[in-house]
Amino acid sequence: MSENFAAVFILAVIGYFILELVKVVSESRLRHKLIEKGMVDEKVKLLFQPQMLNQSASALKWGLVLIAVGLAFLFTYGIYSWVPSGIREEMTAGAVFFMAGLGMIVYYGIARSQEKKN
Repeated sequence: MSENFAAVFILAVIGYFILELVKVVSESRLRHKLIEKGMVDEKVKLLFQPQMLNQSASALKWGLVLIAVGLAFLFTYGIYSWVPSGIREEMTAGAVFFMAGLGMIVYYGIARSQEKKN
């Protein structure tokens, strides 16, 4: 069962990266064509500017989530010997979900404070 899950997960990750690569390449081609035709004005700049802000916010969000998940794994690894063997997997899963949610909440607070500044 876990072998099938791993194969599906790997295929999903590879598919996602291929789609992102196609998106980046096509957007780059569009920008270059607009520049070649001299259609670079304030409207075109505004078209691509929010995307950069959104990418940095997304990177912050997923960075916080992954750090929190890593801390959850470290925490559960540290107390693994004190927990009964019957609930170790459940405890690890619960800690991962809890910390991922906590990472999202921290991101929300940071995003709100940045939004208020702007």
